[in-house]
Amino acid sequence: MAGTTGNPHHEARHDPANITENAMQGVPESWARIMRFDQPLEGVNICCMSGQPDTSWSFQAEGGPSLSMSILLEGCIESAIDHGDVFMLNAGSVILSATAQHLSGSNILSPAPDFRMVNINLTPAALGRMTGLSMDDVLKYMRSTTGGMPHVDACVAHLPLFSALQRLAAEMSQCHYLDSKARNVFLCAKVSEALAAVLDQCSRERGNASTLRAVPSDRLRLLQARAMLEDRHQEPWSVQSLAQAVGLNEKRLQAGFNALYGSTVHESLTRIRLDVALAMLSSGASVTDTAQAVGFANVSHFSKVFRNTIGVSPRRWVHGHPPAK
Repeated sequence: MAGTTGNPHHEARHDPANITENAMQGVPESWARIMRFDQPLEGVNICCMSGQPDTSWSFQAEGGPSLSMSILLEGCIESAIDHGDVFMLNAGSVILSATAQHLSGSNILSPAPDFRMVNINLTPAALGRMTGLSMDDVLKYMRSTTGGMPHVDACVAHLPLFSALQRLAAEMSQCHYLDSKARNVFLCAKVSEALAAVLDQCSRERGNASTLRAVPSDRLRLLQARAMLEDRHQEPWSVQSLAQAVGLNEKRLQAGFNALYGSTVHESLTRIRLDVALAMLSSGASVTDTAQAVGFANVSHFSKVFRNTIGVSPRRWVHGHPPAK
């Protein structure tokens, strides 16, 4: 990235694949100070941004083939691809973009008032080393679920932030490993997990062939039900109340969840709550506050469910994963 604050003419250009702590020319100081960079593997760049910049920042971006993921937690982004589409990204959104050609475009980043984002960029070579996938593999997959853009060899998927990705963003931004080798292994694992989660979510949101066969008439209501659990996970949902909320009978709701998500309604809600809890604990929230925020009636029940699922108690997990200073 590069640019000048508040300059509509975008005098500078940045290649997201080449931004490092040693290549910050043109980045406004109030934005540079909220950035932290990691390169756990050649061709894998992670930029975590968290803070309160003085003003919006507009710049032009330009780079070669790559796969990138932007997880926006706070703030907003307006992004445009030359000869392609324009995207508005608000807090609680995710963009996955893949391109097999050199592209340029423009970006405007705006705090509101904070700005928090985790951005991941992989070159085709790094993508192959980490996942065994080629850029063509990813583009074909994304085109089958999201479509493409005319005149540009690229695909973009825009999704709401979901609990698993919220947890992964927190774990990457709050990574506590001090040993460089351990840190790099951890971050590569989280990048792969985040990519898998987003590709899977794209498939479910758009409805690939297998999910359409499994739940041909109920898919939209099942997606709505899952979204309600994500957005209102602190509420005391039951199968009956969720079925009534989306207009399905309980048997079809349970069968649909098993077909589309591979879990029961209760298992899905528990996993969502624990993903949000892990993100909160990673950021320094107390066990008591976390239990209440994610919908558990008391700390002891939260601790029991956490221990049975994660393998250790919340307090032991926090002790092994202290928030980054």
